[in-house]
Amino acid sequence: MSGNHNEKLEFLGDSVISLVMSNYLYKKCKDEGELTMMRAKLVCKQTLAEFASALNLETRMKFGKGALNTNARNNEKVLEDAFEAYIGAVFLDSDENFLEVMDFMKPLLEPKVEKLLLEKNNAQQNDPSKPIIGPQDVPLMTLPLEDPINKLQTWSQRRSFGLPKYNLVENKEVENKEVEKKHIQPKFTFEVVINGITYPPGTARNKSEAKKLAATNALKLIDDTVKIIK
Repeated sequence: MSGNHNEKLEFLGDSVISLVMSNYLYKKCKDEGELTMMRAKLVCKQTLAEFASALNLETRMKFGKGALNTNARNNEKVLEDAFEAYIGAVFLDSDENFLEVMDFMKPLLEPKVEKLLLEKNNAQQNDPSKPIIGPQDVPLMTLPLEDPINKLQTWSQRRSFGLPKYNLVENKEVENKEVEKKHIQPKFTFEVVINGITYPPGTARNKSEAKKLAATNALKLIDDTVKIIK
């Protein structure tokens, strides 16, 4: 597709969304374990796609000819990226006013958070002998494998290292030779830095997958180091 794209806005929106959700949950949740678990459910692809649909973004997106036959408008990953780009644009249009972005996102966040808190309370009431376990109570490598970014963040915060920082180290276009008609597609490489240590990078065709691979590589290295020390 020629013309403008939303990659820079997605990058900005991803950070703004994380900050808005963290600030909102800080006022709602009781402890760090609950905060981390709730945020993981809010920043996932499914939830962000739901928010995009609530704003009717699927009807306002423009696609190249190659995407028109793939039902891209209903693809969760596409909707997730669209929502990130949209929030990045809202942030810029508000003269980078974080409070205005919070007010904009509150009608989306409030019912979702209330629903998650209700589900959590119901689960605990149904079986009070089994309290809800937070990430701080779970060994590193027993956390869900499908969420390496959240798992790495939990590991880092439990050790007071702060949030992992994901740096874009490469963004290039490569020729796809796996299809009959050759076309150019993006390729992203991210590395993650924790407490001043840079871990092996991850490379993928979109930013989210590249970050997940970088987080996975860091977790593998951390786990191998723990095994060696033991």
